[in-house]
Amino acid sequence: MENRESDQSAPARLLLDVSALSRWAGPVVGIIRMEWELAHFAADNINNVTFVFFDPESGAHREVNKKWIRPLVERTVSINPWTFPSRRGRRRRSDRIPVAIRPMAMWVLQLRRNLLLSLEHIRLSARSHVTKTIAEKLQRPLISGRYRPHMVHDDGTRRSVVSFETFLGPKIEFTSKDTLVFAGTPWEHLDIQSVQSAKERAGFRLVIVCHDIIPLLFPHFYKDTDVNSFREYYSRAFPLADLVVFIARAIERDALAYCKAHHLRINQTCVIRPGADALVRKQAAALPQGIEPGRYALLVSTIEPRKGHQLIYNVWLKLLEEGIPQSTGFQLVFVGRPGWKVEELLDQLRNDARLDGSFHLLTSVNDDQLAALYEGAAFCLYPSVYEGYGLPIVEAFSRNKALLASTGGAIPEVVAGLSPCLDPHDELLWHAMLKKWIVDPRARISCETDIRSRFRMTPWASSARQFFETVQRHQIKAQPDH
Repeated sequence: MENRESDQSAPARLLLDVSALSRWAGPVVGIIRMEWELAHFAADNINNVTFVFFDPESGAHREVNKKWIRPLVERTVSINPWTFPSRRGRRRRSDRIPVAIRPMAMWVLQLRRNLLLSLEHIRLSARSHVTKTIAEKLQRPLISGRYRPHMVHDDGTRRSVVSFETFLGPKIEFTSKDTLVFAGTPWEHLDIQSVQSAKERAGFRLVIVCHDIIPLLFPHFYKDTDVNSFREYYSRAFPLADLVVFIARAIERDALAYCKAHHLRINQTCVIRPGADALVRKQAAALPQGIEPGRYALLVSTIEPRKGHQLIYNVWLKLLEEGIPQSTGFQLVFVGRPGWKVEELLDQLRNDARLDGSFHLLTSVNDDQLAALYEGAAFCLYPSVYEGYGLPIVEAFSRNKALLASTGGAIPEVVAGLSPCLDPHDELLWHAMLKKWIVDPRARISCETDIRSRFRMTPWASSARQFFETVQRHQIKAQPDH
């Protein structure tokens, strides 16, 4: 308690945790997108922000080196992921190698990596432009698929790879004037008990963003270890947080009900919807071969059990039995990276002869290609069992595309009456609606008209500004009287 009295002269700081963003190599999508957008806005607009990272080795937050903040938000730096400390720990390849030959074997196994990192150090530290160029040229043949996401963007431009210690600065000494914000995936990398202990000692404020509680409501869709980490985090984070920011009313409602059922205290809450910016093509992109504009339904989503791909696959097979796609020249397109527990479904999608050219599975597309796919779609699909928000809905509406969505979670809230919302378990209803929209395009016209006249996209900058203004108001309200 004595620390709380002595830190009154310390400045008020907004400590934004960017642990998830710092670890992320691919396109900033899903939950990572929100952490990135908040970080980007804060770097440009918030004077008292300090970017922090939870170091699992010390069990404490450390400041991100100011040198790397701009590269982090511009996605031009990657922390060396092959020596990254992990809260959970993981079995190393070296554990399976006999001790007597382990040093030599690991040198051979890691030869490519060591060469890449040595050349990267030269590329970043050399003063001579010639030396930098030579190092980069020597690196390129060594950048295999495993290393590419961390070192090269889709457009071929380079990302810098720096060490963990180079990226981070000193340990954060919390004061009672601090506000710590979690907006990403802290259950994956954070020791929430350490945060609780630090908060009890220093008395800082904690703000968390809750995107959803899907692993708590539908644990069968996830790995047991992931569910346990998620449950452990929220069982402490909900009572610990001074402010919980939800991204939809439906998620706030379901989380409050969960807390009540499990006797968890939850303090102040509010709802701030995520932003969305229209997909803007950097360059023209053609549709993949065999896909004709205006003659396909598009489902954009990570391929996971709850996302409804199995439902649409089943419906599509029935439509093929009826000859609907064949007679109309219509196709089905899935766009999304494979997730977990979908191996059997992916095998069917790739090898089912009944699909016979009527179906396309695209697991890796860039922003330009995705924009082209949205623009060319006749309509879109979003049959998820439950969603915390549903950015593909907004992306479809921004292209004036009607969609068949589900009633799961926050989806009806995001759809806002601009398209039909169907029970994600009612296969007959999905079959009837999909058939109707394929056979009679006029059935979609009223939805398309409503979208053009009523849909308004909230830019990410506006959403981020609202978020930080809300946090600031809560911070002022929570200041003790003197």
